[in-house]
Amino acid sequence: MKFFHPTLWLGACALTLTLAGAAAPAQTPAASQTQWTPTRSIDFSSRHDVMIRSEDGTLTPMDVPYYKSKLIAPGTWLIESDGDYSYLIEGDNEALAIDTGYGAGNIREYLQGLTKKPVRYVANTHDHFDHTANNSYFDKAFMSVQTAEKTTIPYRSFAGIEFPRDYPKEIIGDGYKFQLGNRDVEVFLIPNHTAGGTAFLDKRERILFSGDEIFQGNITINAAGSVAQFARNMQKLATRRGEYDRLATGGFGVIDATWVDKFLANAKHIIAGNEGEPVTPQQRAGTSSESGAPVIYRRRFPRPGDGGAGQAVSNPNLRKMTYEGCGITYDIRHIQN
Repeated sequence: MKFFHPTLWLGACALTLTLAGAAAPAQTPAASQTQWTPTRSIDFSSRHDVMIRSEDGTLTPMDVPYYKSKLIAPGTWLIESDGDYSYLIEGDNEALAIDTGYGAGNIREYLQGLTKKPVRYVANTHDHFDHTANNSYFDKAFMSVQTAEKTTIPYRSFAGIEFPRDYPKEIIGDGYKFQLGNRDVEVFLIPNHTAGGTAFLDKRERILFSGDEIFQGNITINAAGSVAQFARNMQKLATRRGEYDRLATGGFGVIDATWVDKFLANAKHIIAGNEGEPVTPQQRAGTSSESGAPVIYRRRFPRPGDGGAGQAVSNPNLRKMTYEGCGITYDIRHIQN
């Protein structure tokens, strides 16, 4: 494990990231574009009295940087801070961040301490604040068009902290490729958890970075989508299953890629006419903060009032299908498009 420490700022490094793909937009900013200066520090001091409890029981004030890293493959790190997991992918020429969490401290500086390659860009799996809060530390953020509409909107527990949202964004889609130098990372749009859900395939290390679009155990079909759409997403990934063995997720870390196969089989089972069990309204686990002063949150767990965390499910049309070792919660009115 490697912990946060200040490091030399390398944002002006002259090496370039080569981008390609069928859906690729213009690859250089327009000459008239306003020059962007990446954020150096986001002030969390108003939350100093709020404490974050780590898995080992230690408490850290919310405004104190906390970063740990784990090498999960050559030139590939899982990053723990607060919010969901982030990742760093290193090529021969560049290193690319996948998501940024919502922890205090300059995540770009921390990542630059892990690699000698320049870390200038971040790619987002989706718009949720626990994945995009720290985007402004980077020269540019790459994301789907739907993600760009809602990215970096703070959760309620961050009220009073200013997070820049005017950083440069580049829109990417299916087939877009990051060429980091002897390491290509390909984009797949697989919207369900959010309308702009995106996965990134690293064929060299055989990892699919899937954000929150694939969880271990259970998945809920978004009310704006359908079981059929979810099945198409899983089928899109299944056609490339020979190129990856692991999934690097936001909430569960690194899991086996067979979850793609399981969820695809389950979705097809539902579409074939099989109906799951009714869902009983219940409080979501792991979302309540502890009472008393100071306020204490669990590291990486949802907080009351943030994105609906802690709210009970109440929908008589919800069903849960358990099949092939996984569960899919869905609305019986939204099976087909």
